[in-house]
Amino acid sequence: MLRQMVTARTGSLTRFRALAVDRPLLAAIVGSRLIVLLAAWVGEQPALRNPALTSGSDLPILRSLTAWDGWWYLGIARNGYHTAALTGGYHDYAFLPLFPAIIKALALPWPGADSLVSVLVSNALFVVGLVLMLQLGTIVLGDDRARWAVVLMALFPFSFVFSMAYAESLFLVLSVGALLAAERERRLLAGVLVGLAALTRLQGAILALPVWLVLFLRDGRRLRSSQWPVLLGPASAGAFIVGISIFAGGAGAYGAAQAAWGRAGAGVAAAGQTLGAMLSPVTAIELVILLAAVFLLVYLRADRLRLPYAILPVLYLGLAFASGSLESIGRYVMLAFPNAWLIAGRRGARVRPVWLALSAILLFCFSVAAFAGRWVP
Repeated sequence: MLRQMVTARTGSLTRFRALAVDRPLLAAIVGSRLIVLLAAWVGEQPALRNPALTSGSDLPILRSLTAWDGWWYLGIARNGYHTAALTGGYHDYAFLPLFPAIIKALALPWPGADSLVSVLVSNALFVVGLVLMLQLGTIVLGDDRARWAVVLMALFPFSFVFSMAYAESLFLVLSVGALLAAERERRLLAGVLVGLAALTRLQGAILALPVWLVLFLRDGRRLRSSQWPVLLGPASAGAFIVGISIFAGGAGAYGAAQAAWGRAGAGVAAAGQTLGAMLSPVTAIELVILLAAVFLLVYLRADRLRLPYAILPVLYLGLAFASGSLESIGRYVMLAFPNAWLIAGRRGARVRPVWLALSAILLFCFSVAAFAGRWVP
């Protein structure tokens, strides 16, 4: 047992060192973050920035990186949840608690620097997530395609949220870590990580299915008691929703909070939208993003992606579609990291350099739009 632990730790350290000396990977990570920083500076110019955009900090660059949901996460870290709506009909308990709890704990020695802490934590976790993704991809796909997928993930057009005071970096670490633990048959660890993921983003509750499938297939398609720790995912999400119902004094409090953010369900959302809103430029772009993500699924069979990883993007897209809102669809597509594996499987001589350049350009454009308050990340 001790030998296995030492071997696992040595393997992890080796991967971290490999990432540090692998110039294409290092260039992709550093280059993508420099693009985000440049976009933050551009988006903060008075001529571009939406004056109504709220942020968790007034400092340059941090003003952009703590905007949008970052304001809400930092508010929870500073003051906890509130029973009353804070602005309009929006409740802060629509956001899950793990990320703000971590920020609050880490910022205790520097209470006035929690915005900086949140951004540093997100960026550090993003690097950890990419390392774990490289390890998992090497197991599932092989080294070359796994490395290329990590490059694509770093430069993904919506990867700027991994540098913001958002829960996405933490969720990437927990979700990829859970699947990696399942591949290594560390079942309890996989279940704990799924449970924590479900307290980070709602997708964590359905992450239990692909993680369980990894264990089920490794056990020769036999049900075993050691597979059930993955139920910590739905259990954690359910416990939070029940806790919010008690806290807010209503059984449907969490659902109502989500509905206030436009996630009331596909039928309700479609009925409540005007034709003009449905055909707005922003909605049209979001629809194109959704269609592009759905189109990637045609490669699942051609790439022979294993079932647990094939259904993960399907589940995440289904959850986004069921919410009735296309808002933030790019972020949800990005969380389904096997999409990067599918793109990495395209081997045309011109595909890789063309997509790399296009992705970097789109990353800058969407980052500027988000930081200027013109695009909801």
